[in-house]
Amino acid sequence: MKTKTTLFSREITYGKKDVAELENASIKVQLIYDKTLFMLHSHLPDSLWDAWIGVPYSIISSLYKGNNDSGTIFQKWIQSPTGWKCIGCERHCLESTEPPQDVNVANHGRQYKFHNGIRQSMVLQALIWSMYENTVLFKPFLGDEPFFDDDDLHTISSYFVPTYLNEFHLIERSKPCKEYKDQNIRVFQEWISAPDLVLKWNGGLTEGRWMTGVYMDHSRFAGLGPYLKDSKGQRTYMQAYVQ
Repeated sequence: MKTKTTLFSREITYGKKDVAELENASIKVQLIYDKTLFMLHSHLPDSLWDAWIGVPYSIISSLYKGNNDSGTIFQKWIQSPTGWKCIGCERHCLESTEPPQDVNVANHGRQYKFHNGIRQSMVLQALIWSMYENTVLFKPFLGDEPFFDDDDLHTISSYFVPTYLNEFHLIERSKPCKEYKDQNIRVFQEWISAPDLVLKWNGGLTEGRWMTGVYMDHSRFAGLGPYLKDSKGQRTYMQAYVQ
């Protein structure tokens, strides 16, 4: 039976060992996102890129390289029973769009399209996991320089969660899964158990799952952003302390 941790303030304490692991792992995960995105952009025709990713590369690349000073990347981690797992990342970004011809930009300002980064993250998660499984399966026949080297494979095996574009692989293995759906894109990820948390604060009570956000900036670890995620998907952000 799972136990619930009750907190009386918006503070989460992390051990130094966990922080060191997250710092090291988040950088390695970020580099895998980056190299996979670059490969995807280099080989996909524009029509498929638009259907799958839906954001110009000049914008989405900053989401993984961290070279856009307008924001940072937010990786989402769970301390599961088998260790730390990364289930995806987010970066809210704005894409400048052309205004209608009858609109005076000087009077109305520029127009932007908002991207929350979740869809792009989940597509990449599925692609990376598929490439990982195929690399492991066909490694003896891939020669000396497969796309993912041994360090990459170890990082993916240790920290990524099985993610697919259909649910059949997870059903065959009797694995619980969560579906992410956006327009015509459907992604299925193995459901990873997260610690249950009860927060008593301001005279109220909030229950949910304890998640750990990791901020990345310029492909560097930039701190922790723990949060409680309730049954409706709402987040209560908390403070991280290290002991």
